[in-house]
Amino acid sequence: MPLQPRPARGRGAGLRGCLGPRQPLGPQHTDNRPKFPAPGTSATRPRTPACLCPAMHLPALLPTLALLAGSLGGAWVPGRCRRPREAECDFVCDCADCSDEAQCGYRAAAPAPGAPFACDFEWDLCGWRDISTSGYSWLRDRAGAAPEGSGPRADHTRGTDLGWYVAVGAHRGKEASRAVLRSPDLREAAPSCEIRLWYHTGSADVAELRLELTHGAETLTLWQSPGPWGPGWQELAVATGRIRGPFWVTFSAIRNATHRGAMALDDVAFWDCGLPTPQASCALGKHQCHNQACVEPHQVCDGEDNCGDSSDEGPLTCGHLTVTDFESGPGPWDHSEGWAWNHSRGAPQRSAWPRRDHSRNSAHGAFLISVAEPSAPAILSSPELRASGPHNCSLVFYHYLHGSEAGSLQLFLQPQSPGAPQAPVLLRSRRGELGAAWVRDRVDVQSAHPFRILLAGHTGPGGVVGLDDLILSDHCALVPEAPAQRVLPPAPPRPLPPRGACAPGHLSCGDACVPPEQLCDFQRQCDGGEDERQCGSTDFEATAGGWEDASVGRLQWRLARQKSGRPGSNAGRVAAGHFLSLQRAWGQLAAAARALTPPLGPSGPRCELHLSYYLQSRPRGFLALAVTEGGSRELVWEAPSSSAGRWTTDKVALGARRRPFRLELVGLVDLDGPGQQAAGVDSLALRDCSPAVTTEKDGEVSCNFERDTCGWFAGHLADTRWRRVQSLGPLYDHTTGRGHFVLLNPTEPQARGPAAQLLSRAQVPAAPTECLSFWYHLYGPQIGTLRLVMRRQGEGDVQLWARSGTHGNRWHQAWATLHHRPDSSGKYQLLFEGLRDGYHGTMALDDIAVRPGPCWAPRRCSFEDSSCGFTAGGQSVWHRASAGSQASQGPRTDHTTETAQGHYMVVDTSPEALPPGHVATLTSEEHRPLAQPSCLTFWYHLSLRQPGVLRVHMEEGARRQLLSIRAHGGLAWRLASVDVQAEQAWRVVFEAEATGVEHSYVAVDDLLLQDRPCTQPGSCAFESGLCGWSHMPWPGLGGYSWDWSSGATPSRYPQPSVDHTLGTEAGHFAFFETGVLGPGGRAAWLRSEPLPATTAACLHFWYHMGFPEHFYKGELRVLLSSARGQLAVWGAGAHQRHQWLEGQVEVASSEEFQIVFEATLGGQPALGPIALDDVEYLPGQHCPRPATSQGELAVPVSVPAVVGGALLVLALLVALGSAARCWLWRGRGFPFQKDQAAAPPGFDNILFNSDHVTIPEPVPSDQ
Repeated sequence: MPLQPRPARGRGAGLRGCLGPRQPLGPQHTDNRPKFPAPGTSATRPRTPACLCPAMHLPALLPTLALLAGSLGGAWVPGRCRRPREAECDFVCDCADCSDEAQCGYRAAAPAPGAPFACDFEWDLCGWRDISTSGYSWLRDRAGAAPEGSGPRADHTRGTDLGWYVAVGAHRGKEASRAVLRSPDLREAAPSCEIRLWYHTGSADVAELRLELTHGAETLTLWQSPGPWGPGWQELAVATGRIRGPFWVTFSAIRNATHRGAMALDDVAFWDCGLPTPQASCALGKHQCHNQACVEPHQVCDGEDNCGDSSDEGPLTCGHLTVTDFESGPGPWDHSEGWAWNHSRGAPQRSAWPRRDHSRNSAHGAFLISVAEPSAPAILSSPELRASGPHNCSLVFYHYLHGSEAGSLQLFLQPQSPGAPQAPVLLRSRRGELGAAWVRDRVDVQSAHPFRILLAGHTGPGGVVGLDDLILSDHCALVPEAPAQRVLPPAPPRPLPPRGACAPGHLSCGDACVPPEQLCDFQRQCDGGEDERQCGSTDFEATAGGWEDASVGRLQWRLARQKSGRPGSNAGRVAAGHFLSLQRAWGQLAAAARALTPPLGPSGPRCELHLSYYLQSRPRGFLALAVTEGGSRELVWEAPSSSAGRWTTDKVALGARRRPFRLELVGLVDLDGPGQQAAGVDSLALRDCSPAVTTEKDGEVSCNFERDTCGWFAGHLADTRWRRVQSLGPLYDHTTGRGHFVLLNPTEPQARGPAAQLLSRAQVPAAPTECLSFWYHLYGPQIGTLRLVMRRQGEGDVQLWARSGTHGNRWHQAWATLHHRPDSSGKYQLLFEGLRDGYHGTMALDDIAVRPGPCWAPRRCSFEDSSCGFTAGGQSVWHRASAGSQASQGPRTDHTTETAQGHYMVVDTSPEALPPGHVATLTSEEHRPLAQPSCLTFWYHLSLRQPGVLRVHMEEGARRQLLSIRAHGGLAWRLASVDVQAEQAWRVVFEAEATGVEHSYVAVDDLLLQDRPCTQPGSCAFESGLCGWSHMPWPGLGGYSWDWSSGATPSRYPQPSVDHTLGTEAGHFAFFETGVLGPGGRAAWLRSEPLPATTAACLHFWYHMGFPEHFYKGELRVLLSSARGQLAVWGAGAHQRHQWLEGQVEVASSEEFQIVFEATLGGQPALGPIALDDVEYLPGQHCPRPATSQGELAVPVSVPAVVGGALLVLALLVALGSAARCWLWRGRGFPFQKDQAAAPPGFDNILFNSDHVTIPEPVPSDQ
């Protein structure tokens, strides 16, 4: 039933309206994706809210001060609902604001109908606490707080690095340790209660995971696994069963000397855990318990305490039934063949073994378990029962199928006729994996003759079949002193081939035997196709096509027949026949119905499922298709909406997948809801799924995506994937600006997994070398990495190209040369991969083309992927290296990533490597001719000791020198730029000449060729890019980047409509959208190249800010960064101003430094851009004296408006202050702490004072 605030009663009822309900502590997380588990409900118990209000008249300011007191956490708030201790944390909102459920392991907010009580850890720990006894312990954490950590890169709730979770980090201890996370004390879990959570770990990280529940003196192991675990976030769902009284839950991660112990936990939810609430009267047909709660009729005498006081299972209600709970034996049932009476304590060490029985929900409880061999069934026979006559004999039973997809349980009716024994009649069959839970079922028998009920369990490899709580209704009358009669063994679930023809599990196909791995592999092994018949494709007329129901709740998938049309009155256009329909079931767990195919695959990239479906259900019904593969589940299709009473056809792209995978059909409708609610599927057909299926499109690598995706297809290793889309708004293609392209949005709800892949079909090389060109779009303040990989069978992936971070709001062209072995025609595959190491922005691809021959030299090279075609010459060899791997001389970090793992080109100029006066050359591949003057920039690093001379030459027929650098080195990379112009193909040559100094080197990195003349250091108009300014994310600031755009370019982020340079939409600027920072976000830096020391220089620039309200405020600061730290020299905060403002500041530094523009927020997160344009650095010059003070520049407004506004604000502040002071004085106290001294603004790390350095106080944690 839905959650409803209960009518008030008792002494607080008359005061309920004195104050409105207090707001929840934080927003309730709601995952809008289709949920496969049952969207159960938690009911609200009608207890007294006990609101307390003072009789005195409250001042007008009381609501405001009450809100302030509530935020302080310890002050009493008038009107707060107070409940007895035993009414707290019981999954029932007794207070209107659900405050009685605060800090109970979930958010203190009443969930919407059908939603669970959940905690996403975004605001706090929800009452969970660490009780570990060693340094290996749980902490609330997020990926953005530890970029180099071993935990997940993103949380599960948001799917970004700003989301929170609880985690245990890698532990360096050598002793075995256990990290334990404990819930608060909880109370009274209903029989349907289920705990769902998401965990993240690697197979080598922890030795074991365990979820336990403690109530009284017993601790139940709900789930335990030693792995292996799949990549990314994994879901866990465990039924608790009925828990009486207080209990708590613990989640443990266990490490040992060989496991590091990294582990994370997120999105813990309690589904359907609240007991029903007392009602004045029950709806027609419902049963009223002794405690006035109402339950469904089928929940009475079903072996579970659904009322909460056991009155629905007591002897007065159920004494006339025959109940066998196996606590003292099998009772009247005959289990002589294959069944064993057992319990969980002292059970064999098998992961699939039940850890508790159903009757007592305890490890001390008994049950029946199959000990028969997998090839032979275990048979349990009821006593002989009388003919049922006009009334049905009903059997309610609980079964356990876990650990094997091949396990099954069948229920047969065996008539006991006077003549020859009759063969058993199959009444019910369950097959496959149902999870580690006891599932309820019921069978109604009507027989004109005496009969027996047979239960046959077939155990699969590693699986377990169990039975508990067999309940025969009062119409199941025993035959007194029935003579013993031979029980016929039931038929096996599937026909077996003649003995000796094929091995177990193989399919007999004529004279051949098809092994299990070749069944349902989309390739016929039998002439008649018998090996592919039960593989998901069916019209349900002859067979179910291999689909097996795996439901455990109140719904199930069953074959149905419609005499005219399909379900619903408007479905007459479809011919009569059979289909798969959602129907009622007797299960008590998750409400959604599930049906699965046998294991399938492998499949080819063209694989599709065609289906007809019918869905009529409001408001919470759904129909979806998922793919289960390797322990993970991927949603691939969902019916968009109710089909309004008509059948609809659709197709689902499945793509290339490894074997084994299974299709899972999931549906939910409210059969008791208003209207004619139903769902069904028919005419399922898997098409083009064979990996051997090829088409002409498969060889089309060149593609503009206007017609389709050619020979490219999306991978399925993550929920987020590449999609072909049409130009719309800020997203536009490269070909025409209005056509199609492929897009990857790492922020689509809810993206999961580390990467998304776009793959080509296997290709045969057309030439020894081929050139692949493509256009890419990398845009956003925190976008990740796009890379190109070539894959050959039996070999490792070869990375050909990669780019990280934003590249501005425009399309860029890139090239990669494909080198093939001359003596081999082996096929290769190309793969574009978008890594989810950034979460704000988009990636796109368009106009991919391949041609024979090598590519022109790349216009940009970071040396992260390769040497970019550069070749070394001379007496010493330039080589590609990184500080983390190379043993020779070189910088400690590269320039691109600023880490020891980044790469660069370096040459050792020590005497033993390169004699004095000798040179080593590094020559590029050929560049295409230049149609206009261009600028070649690169970063270089020279050793501290004089390494020699670095020269830059241009080869265009003859070689001519462009630049010569002779200087001592330093700790920083430096930028160099040269103007180039060429009418024919040309090369760039770097030449290092040694001077005989020990331990010396020359290194270069990050080459860039731009179609514009070079600019002065530190200056940029941003018309062709960011010039020498670096926008790469800075460690510790959250990984955010400034971007580059123009007013005319459509953008998904707010930005100025015109630039300052041209004053038009065509002009460009640098900007940053502060709204993406969010909680925990810090800032973004735009850094200049290293600039030489100066006694006086003027920095002149234009900036633009736009924020929606006065409450929101962005901040722009200018920092000087050097080896001594950072010094803030200018700052401005502004609101909505649709104009460019001028800024200038004088800078001076006695050592080499960088200018940093820092964008951040001064208020709450809001959409608002900060933009820069026309930055000019003038060394050796003083700035002209400004008309206004530095920082916040004045905006022209009228003097009367300024004076009037100031007086109005002052009057308002005086009035509010006087009222608050008066009220507080009457209360004889000021419940506020003294203001702490504000930290000096504008400094990070080290604070510069005129002639000395002080260390600032630590910044408080934002947790």
